[in-house]
Amino acid sequence: MLRGKIGVIGIAVLAILGAAVLSQAAPTKLSQVVYITRSKACGCSAKSVNAADAVIARVFAGPRQALLKRIDYDTDRQAAVPYIGQFRLIQLPALLFLDSQGNLLWSAIGNVETQQVAQKLDQLGG
Repeated sequence: MLRGKIGVIGIAVLAILGAAVLSQAAPTKLSQVVYITRSKACGCSAKSVNAADAVIARVFAGPRQALLKRIDYDTDRQAAVPYIGQFRLIQLPALLFLDSQGNLLWSAIGNVETQQVAQKLDQLGG
């Protein structure tokens, strides 16, 4: 009788562990891209922001534009602050790739490069 209960418990544990492995193995799909920029940056920051803005304009043209949520920290701080707090951003611009649950899949902080962003979009199904 005890062996039977241990066997049943063992099978249940294996089933749970198997489900956990499968859920981790399943590719996570990109749901939204949040880009936090600054329209009133100056000096070195302005160069970084302008370069990132150009990359975002190039990469998120056409159908990919629907994925992008653009937030200007200088004009809509209230919208940016939750992302800054949640993802502990200490530098802008910031590009955040999020899944449907709002979990961070990938980010680019400061320097945003066209090839790297396009590659991640392709990789995550964006």
